Amino acid sequence: MSQTSEPPPRQILLQKKDHLPHDIVLNILANLPVKSVLRFRCVSKTWDSSITTPDFVSTHLNLNNNNNNLAYLIHVYSDPIIPSNTTIPSFISGYDHTFNRISEYSIPSALPLSRAHSADSCNGLVCLTQYGRFFTNIHLWNPSIRKFKRLSDSSLPQYYCISTGFAYDSKTNDYKVVKISQKGSPHNPGVELGAEVYTLSSDSWRRVGISLKNNAVILEKNQTSIFVSGALHWLEYVSEAQMHHYMILSFDVNNDKFREIALPDGQQEMLPQGLIAKPKRLMVFKGKLAFISRDFERINNINEDESYRDFRRSYLYKYNTCFIWVMGEYGVHESWSKLFFVQFDNAVDFLGCTSRGELLAIEYVVDSKFRCKAVVSIDFETQLLKYLGFRNLPQILTTFMESLVLLDGVTELSG
Repeated sequence: MSQTSEPPPRQILLQKKDHLPHDIVLNILANLPVKSVLRFRCVSKTWDSSITTPDFVSTHLNLNNNNNNLAYLIHVYSDPIIPSNTTIPSFISGYDHTFNRISEYSIPSALPLSRAHSADSCNGLVCLTQYGRFFTNIHLWNPSIRKFKRLSDSSLPQYYCISTGFAYDSKTNDYKVVKISQKGSPHNPGVELGAEVYTLSSDSWRRVGISLKNNAVILEKNQTSIFVSGALHWLEYVSEAQMHHYMILSFDVNNDKFREIALPDGQQEMLPQGLIAKPKRLMVFKGKLAFISRDFERINNINEDESYRDFRRSYLYKYNTCFIWVMGEYGVHESWSKLFFVQFDNAVDFLGCTSRGELLAIEYVVDSKFRCKAVVSIDFETQLLKYLGFRNLPQILTTFMESLVLLDGVTELSG
């Protein structure tokens, strides 16, 4: 009686590979880095079509979010004195949470990175905005898959774009760009505002209402928006009836509604009568809406007498005081609290907070007898200051996470 011989081990392995369920294969691929996933698109048409589906892109993104694979995308001008607007940089660098360089991404020549005024990042997409007198160029770029998309031109008649925001709409699994413009001359602030929203899925703009309780609202031009708790936020300056104060303008990306958020009542408790604290920058502190308040200004047209000037010099230059306010429960005014009190010697501006809660600031330093600016991080708990090694100011500094977003859309391949 003859016996059937068993197949060799290599053939057994091939048989097991051929019979590996497709959903298990996709699960394995979804846990791989972006660079590895892109390589496996070449294995077969089935793998390629599966990897480029919206479901796979979302699954891969969610796994990256759960693993906290958050880093920073930073570009610093190469010229130490005068940045060139004609030289296009070829790479932009990725850094880990300790600001050690971990990656480099090539920059397509079509992207106006050297002239970008703002850059926001969300789920691996970077939104670059370039403002001009009669135009606004906006690009969505995914450096990790080398694809970008230029948004269609859209402008409100007789309006000038002053700020943009970029966010993810979790309700519709879509990405939105919000553009805020003002009517009339860009040199005449405080006039009527208009707003438009671009959605990536429809590749189109539409106008949304921006009716505010305050009639004279001024938004700082090119202001970087903050995305937290499902909404975009900007600082606004309200001036009417000889009264001046600051508010936060928010835009809920799920329902496309604008509203205003009042700043904490106790913000000016250490200032003399007739002065208000001036919020310096909105931030995200450990997932919560926050802002840093440093300077102050006069209200109600008080006279700038010698006592006022003495106080200003004492307050700003002797103590250089900063306060960090955090909204504990989003949307609840009573939950504003002053968590930190920071003193600086040479800080001139602030860039925001890291994902771990350190404050990023710009300080004056003396290097070889020359005074220059450098980026530092400050731990609120310990008050320790760390120089990050950037001898020039970052043109682009935003949180970043590699993803496959834009892989399934009609986009251009960067060079």
